Amino acid sequence: MKHWILIAVYSVALLFFFFPLVSSAQPTVWEEVKTKARGLANFPFREPRSRIPSWLEKLSTSQWEEIHFDANNSLWRADNLPFEIQFYHLGSLFRIPVTLFEVVHEQERKIEFVEKSFFYGPSIQKKPIDKDIDFAGFAVYSSDWQKKEYCMITKFLGACFFQGLTCGQIPGITARTIAINTALSEGEEFPFFREFWLIKPKKEDSQLELYAIVDSPSITQACRFVILFEGFSTVCKIDSQLFFRASPKKIGLAPLSAMFEYGENGPKPASDFRPQVHEADGLLIQSAPDDWSWSPLENPPRLVLKEMTKGQLLGFGLVQRNNSFDSYLDLQRRFQDMPSAWVQLKEGFSEAGKLELVEIPLKDDLNKNIILYWTPARTPFAGQSASFSYTISWLKGDVPAEGKLGKVVSSRIDRSKRVQGKTAFLVSFKGELLEEEAFGLNAVVHVLAGGELLYATVGWNDREKIALLEAQVQENGKEPLRMEGWIERNGRRLTERWIEDFTNE
Repeated sequence: MKHWILIAVYSVALLFFFFPLVSSAQPTVWEEVKTKARGLANFPFREPRSRIPSWLEKLSTSQWEEIHFDANNSLWRADNLPFEIQFYHLGSLFRIPVTLFEVVHEQERKIEFVEKSFFYGPSIQKKPIDKDIDFAGFAVYSSDWQKKEYCMITKFLGACFFQGLTCGQIPGITARTIAINTALSEGEEFPFFREFWLIKPKKEDSQLELYAIVDSPSITQACRFVILFEGFSTVCKIDSQLFFRASPKKIGLAPLSAMFEYGENGPKPASDFRPQVHEADGLLIQSAPDDWSWSPLENPPRLVLKEMTKGQLLGFGLVQRNNSFDSYLDLQRRFQDMPSAWVQLKEGFSEAGKLELVEIPLKDDLNKNIILYWTPARTPFAGQSASFSYTISWLKGDVPAEGKLGKVVSSRIDRSKRVQGKTAFLVSFKGELLEEEAFGLNAVVHVLAGGELLYATVGWNDREKIALLEAQVQENGKEPLRMEGWIERNGRRLTERWIEDFTNE
């Protein structure tokens, strides 16, 4: 009898986990998604099977990019709502299907794949698709301030990746819901979106709610996204509940990734006409309300894992501060139009953790080689769970919360005397506090590791309203050079803290 009871219970569980939610009352969707993710973690990981025809799998990346969704068929377009959804086609590298549901008036409906909603480019030898293959992902569009047209503000495409931007921008920095075993020798694990629930907004709504389940061999994850478009920024509020199937060695919370090939800190390849090539030029950290630090990114000669800070943080992000076309001269990539990504921590980020930055050698601008995440001191074991909440703001340029504090606008490295082990750094700061107190400025520089400070000075350019800090260091050649500096007047700090981790060889 006990044997048959166990079989019955297992059968009911299978029906629950492999069929959609049947009661999707909007106020309880989050609880139902968490329950489903928790139950899914009790079963062995099921490798997703591609349901797409072989001709789609064989498409090159450039061919896949020729498949376009017909915007006239956007979800909710006919209802003239503040948001609409457009879909991405499976094919090429995107072979894991994502099942999408629309929730309307507390009822859910599966969104079916419709072949005629897509345009297929001339280089594609298309064949009929006679079944529902689901989607590779989707993008969220919102109406601009004049309500004349819709612009993309968020996209969910590939693994558990998503991106945000504002009108007039193009995607750059990428976020994901979780990072597992990043920069470890056994290799990284990449969870993926399995299902999404899209809550249909009302005409008066200023935000859009989405729910998702993420799956991988080590974890299942329930996610809630609340997306707000504020004109000059797109804000994504994220709640996450993790359930552990296995015991990974490390997890990264609120991970961001970007491409950085070279910037003002060089060196620049002689064969490339572009002055700079990057999606973000620095890491910004807020440790306390008035304590900000900036660290320029690098393209190192070998993989480097940097522990940026320990203890409680208020926020961190990858920032594209340089928004001048003349700094890039690239009409196709448009790096000056890529957003910054700023993470504000809410719950689940305890003081017993640290912020890690991974920089990977890069020889072209096609891949992302910068990874940033918060990792807890203790990773949960199989059978345990963890929850955390945070907000990502996708911005044009800098982070407004820094206010009048002087900011690093450029950092350059003089390598001409490196044969003697001497390296000079020239850092430009700009900000209202510096302009208000431009006389009597003092440079403060500390060499934390790898060398000895020879001198540090600061000058003021009244025409450009820029303070230039110059420091020279005698390297010891035994360890990477790490230093920090700022500008103050009468003991009052006027700028953010500049942190340099110099790993180039």
